[in-house]
Amino acid sequence: MSFFYSSEIDKILSVGVSLEHLGINNWALPRNDALEALSKFESSGVAVLGGDVFVLSNGYIEQNYDNWYYECGPKESNADLVHSSIEKTRHYIENYLDQNALFALVPQRN
Repeated sequence: MSFFYSSEIDKILSVGVSLEHLGINNWALPRNDALEALSKFESSGVAVLGGDVFVLSNGYIEQNYDNWYYECGPKESNADLVHSSIEKTRHYIENYLDQNALFALVPQRN
């Protein structure tokens, strides 16, 4: 079996909706699942480098081209990168206005 990120990361993300039909090797997660994934990533020491927002339109998942990213500072430790990137992502998701949006997280590959 091949993994896109790693077996651990793929297991966390795969609770979402596959985006393979859009040519994207990732999953889109509803708000609560995305926030839970962030907690799991943080406890596993996995940073989130950014992500994309998807919406359900006429029964189909579509990208709405909203996104965010985290840029690592030049002397930022891995622990600081994990914490800061998770906090930025958490803030983005919690404050996103569309309550039905789906979020595709882009974790740092190990």
